[in-house]
Amino acid sequence: MSLLRDRLSEKKTVITAEISPPKGAGIKKLREHIQLVSPHVTAINITDCQRSIVRMASWAACKIIMDLGAEPVLQVTCRDRNSIALQADLMGASALGIPNVLCLTGDPVKVGDSPDSRSVFEFESVKLLQTASNLQKGRDAQNLKMNAPTRFFLGSVVNPTIKGGLGQLERMKKKIAAGACFFQTQANYDFEDFCSFLRLANDLEKPILAGILVLHTPDIARFINENIPGIQLPHSIIERLENAPDPEKEGIELAIHSMMQLKDYCAGFHIMTIRREPLIPLVVKGFYERLSL
Repeated sequence: MSLLRDRLSEKKTVITAEISPPKGAGIKKLREHIQLVSPHVTAINITDCQRSIVRMASWAACKIIMDLGAEPVLQVTCRDRNSIALQADLMGASALGIPNVLCLTGDPVKVGDSPDSRSVFEFESVKLLQTASNLQKGRDAQNLKMNAPTRFFLGSVVNPTIKGGLGQLERMKKKIAAGACFFQTQANYDFEDFCSFLRLANDLEKPILAGILVLHTPDIARFINENIPGIQLPHSIIERLENAPDPEKEGIELAIHSMMQLKDYCAGFHIMTIRREPLIPLVVKGFYERLSL
C-alpha cells in the first residue's frame, strides 16, 4: 500500500523530501534525519549512491524508514548493476514491503569518489521501468514466471527545462509508456522556464512533484553549478545568497518563494538539500504558513 499514491490520487498538495544514506554502517544520524523530516512529508526518498559516491544501499535505508513508521521511496539507478542484480533488488525490496520505486539512469562514475570503478548501464531508466513493470505482472525480463509479482508505485525523474527543445517531454512520454505513474523533477531556478515546462508536462496527465533544492550558502550554490549534473543556477541567485546577511535564511525564503510560484502548476514538491536535512521542515512549515496568509 502506497500512501504517496493515495495522496496524489486525492489531488491535494503532496510533499516528498530526499535524504542521503550514510557513508558507512552507522545509522544514528540517518534515524535522526528520518524522525525530523517524516512528520512534514508524505514520503522520503533515499538516494542510490547519488553523484556516484559510495553510500549505504538505498533499500537498507528504506527499511530503516519503515521501521520508524514512515514511508520510503526507493531510488534505483542503472549505473552499478546489471539486469540480474536490478531485478533481484526490486524483488527483495517488494518482499520487504517498500511501496514506492523511482527509476533513474544514474550519474556517471567519473563524478564520484571511485572514478576507477566500471559503469554498467546495461539498462537506462526507460528500460528499467519496462522491466519493473514486467515484475509487477509476475514476469522477469526474460518473461519467466515469478512465484509472486512485485507491488510498487513506480515513478521516474525529469529535468524541467524546455530550453533547447522539447526532448524532456518526449522522454516523459516514453517513461509513461514504460510504466511511470508519477514524476519528480530536478530543480530549476528559472521560474518562467519551469512554469512553461510544467504547463506542457501536465498535458501528459501524470502527477509531477516539482523539485526544490534548498540553498544555504553561496559556496553551495557555486558547488552545485560546478558539480551537480542537470542543474544550472542563475548568477542572480548566487548573488542573492552572497549579499544576504543570513544566507541560510535567504535560502529558505528562496525555496518557499519557489514553491509559491509553482504551486498552481504541479501536484506538489520534492525537496532536496546538500547535507542540510534539518532545513526541510523549516521550508515545509514556511510554505504552509505562506499559503494560509
